[in-house]
Amino acid sequence: MANADKSKYSEIGEYINGLAKVRIDQENTELFGFIDNSGKVVVPIVYENTCLFDSYGFAKVKKHNKWGFVNQLGEEIIPTVYEDTGFFKDNLVNVCRQSKWGFVNSLGEVVVSLKYDWIWNFSEGFAIVRNGDKHGAVNLSGKETIPMIYDFMKPSHDGLSAAKLNQKWGYVNTQGEVKIPFLYDDVWNFENGAAQVKIGSKFFNVDLKGDMITKI
Repeated sequence: MANADKSKYSEIGEYINGLAKVRIDQENTELFGFIDNSGKVVVPIVYENTCLFDSYGFAKVKKHNKWGFVNQLGEEIIPTVYEDTGFFKDNLVNVCRQSKWGFVNSLGEVVVSLKYDWIWNFSEGFAIVRNGDKHGAVNLSGKETIPMIYDFMKPSHDGLSAAKLNQKWGYVNTQGEVKIPFLYDDVWNFENGAAQVKIGSKFFNVDLKGDMITKI
């Protein structure tokens, strides 16, 4: 049972895994933190905003108009220095500083340099990146394995990423090699070795080699 002194707080949220988000109204400012079941402050009530803890045990927090993350001990595992962030997936989170995106891990270490206009979450160990209107992909070491020459790309599925070049779609592998030529007006991601593609008004299913399996 929670033993928090309710008189201390303007709001106490629901207890989830033993922690509750709390709010204090102070001089026209709302400050947030977390307390445990005994009422002890675990995450200092110094943040302008917080999200709830995720399945990894991290919560996104905002201070001085910058974002970072704390763990369930109240430690800032990622300092509040970023203009924006996503949320953790596979021990990585996309972050933005000076309008450029990259990835850091749960130790706050930069894994993918913050040099992209946008970056998608990793899929099969690769993340789509964009600068200007050109797209490519990086691996978990931050290496650009697919060159940034494509008009658009979709995340990797079954080892292939759909890519658009000169108004036509095809597929490249994780090393940037073209595996299915740029012949299609639209394409969908592979699933269980097959993908739907479109030429004009006609739809087909193709295999990982680009051979037609069925006509729809």
